Amino acid sequence: MNRIPALDPASFSEEQKTLVGEWTYLEFSRVLINSPRMYGTFVPWLKELIAETALSPRDRQIVCLRMLELCGDVYEKTHHVVISRKCGLSEPEITAFISGEGDALTDEDRDVLGACGELYRDQRIGDGTWQRLSQRYSQEQLMELVFLAGCYQTMAMLTKSFDIKLEPDLESFNELRDYAEEV
Repeated sequence: MNRIPALDPASFSEEQKTLVGEWTYLEFSRVLINSPRMYGTFVPWLKELIAETALSPRDRQIVCLRMLELCGDVYEKTHHVVISRKCGLSEPEITAFISGEGDALTDEDRDVLGACGELYRDQRIGDGTWQRLSQRYSQEQLMELVFLAGCYQTMAMLTKSFDIKLEPDLESFNELRDYAEEV
């Protein structure tokens, strides 16, 4: 059982229904909506970082997968494996992004992975990594990389602290696959 219960959408208040919208199939949404105020703050920020990012889908997924792995998250990492496949990433790429090593990685991938490791370990991208990233990223993209890494470290804290379980049925997971096609 979750530490914070996943609410039944049938019991949502009008405010909760409005905030969650179509995402009722996600255990994450059904747990976080216990605090409409926090849901209304955190989820739009998350959506902005994922759907509206200035980073490429590949780089976005490197950051998400690696940070979630470093944090020991299962829930969100499982979702981002599905999203990564929908973004056209191969299984060897996904495995390499999670582990931080492998033949599927480019030098640019390794720089992003290095930034993730540094952010996780030191809460700061080191000067050398920053310099390499700044040769291909705009200032906005550099900032978004840090925001995204921090967001997914927070996601791991939420899913693990609240003990959020994977969606229990195939129908919910198929809805996740459909959503992944949109991002």
